Amino acid sequence: MKSENEVADPLAPRDMNKPRAHRNRTDGWIGGRPDTWFGHYRENPASRGGADARRMAADNDYASDVAKDLRHDDALFLNGDKELEAAGLTIESLSPGIGVEIRGFDMANPTDAQIEQIWRLYLLRKVVFFRDQGHINWDEHIAFGKCFADIGFAYGRQRALGRNYTSPSDYPEILRLYADESQPFAAANWHSDVTWSNQPPLGSILLSRKSPPVGGDTVFVDCYALWDSLSPTLKEFLQGRMAVHGRGGRDEAAHPICRTHPETGRNALYINPTFTNYICDMAPEESAKLLAKLYAKMYSTPEHTCRFRWRDGSVAMWDNRSCQHYAVADFWPHERKMERVTIVDRSEENEVPFWQDENGKRHFSERLASQESIDTPVGYGDDILNYQNDTASEA
Repeated sequence: MKSENEVADPLAPRDMNKPRAHRNRTDGWIGGRPDTWFGHYRENPASRGGADARRMAADNDYASDVAKDLRHDDALFLNGDKELEAAGLTIESLSPGIGVEIRGFDMANPTDAQIEQIWRLYLLRKVVFFRDQGHINWDEHIAFGKCFADIGFAYGRQRALGRNYTSPSDYPEILRLYADESQPFAAANWHSDVTWSNQPPLGSILLSRKSPPVGGDTVFVDCYALWDSLSPTLKEFLQGRMAVHGRGGRDEAAHPICRTHPETGRNALYINPTFTNYICDMAPEESAKLLAKLYAKMYSTPEHTCRFRWRDGSVAMWDNRSCQHYAVADFWPHERKMERVTIVDRSEENEVPFWQDENGKRHFSERLASQESIDTPVGYGDDILNYQNDTASEA
């Protein structure tokens, strides 16, 4: 039993894989789930229902009430509702907690009622999908994004980062993500877009002009559920802490690890292995240890994810504030042509990530590099180019 002055260890395992009479394991794993506990199967439905998983595990009456609410909420995605019907839309869920396919509209000619319903589903399900939109042109793609927010450049606020090889010179709002046998490319790493920026973009609208015949899916993960599934001790330890994000080993912005969504008010886990360098105010080895523990949990629980199979003309529209994604790079040598419009928040205050404490105070991100530095492309290909030059000179 802990003494009054003893502080709980946020890295301590949570008693899984340990028979009650033989608590001698320390890895904390069960069934592919790290850092878990005996009531772990309650975590995903609790997150979907905005409920308390630990209370659900201990109180059957409370769990029954949550179940009733979830059945009511799930009816929307099973049967639709009057608002969707009035807008001429039907939907199909990809999973209970994240992702929904919306049918019955044309991105080139959406109605006001459809825009309202798409935004409702977007905030609720973090990512929405559309099919059969390959007929839209760049102007219509951009105009659709303007229905929800302001339009950014290829990577948000930073115009220079698009360059001519990723964005057409006369359409800096369009990011072309083309790949084939000679130019393999996929964002095959877990991330939320552009978190190295002091103003990461609100969301993205990605259209497939040409999909590979096999492979190339995109997986999305619910960052609300990632936060909700952490142990109470770990949540207490992380709330209010910042993590440094950057490209190419640079420290460019410090963001709250627990990020509060400006519209839903929910908290999300806001770190990723692509751009997060370290946790502030921790020794490097302890920061690395904690990040590894968090990543192991974040990306190993299928209940928090959905997977989207692309076809020509398919569209994914996701909320960078509440989910992350991973472009599966298994389609080479086939061709894939994707085009993305990036949307940015109309409110400058809401655009900057923040954590809102129990008193309603917002604790905002901090810019660590000059704006000029953040606006400058990083030469990811320099090492490859140097290797090729060295090899040529040796030959």
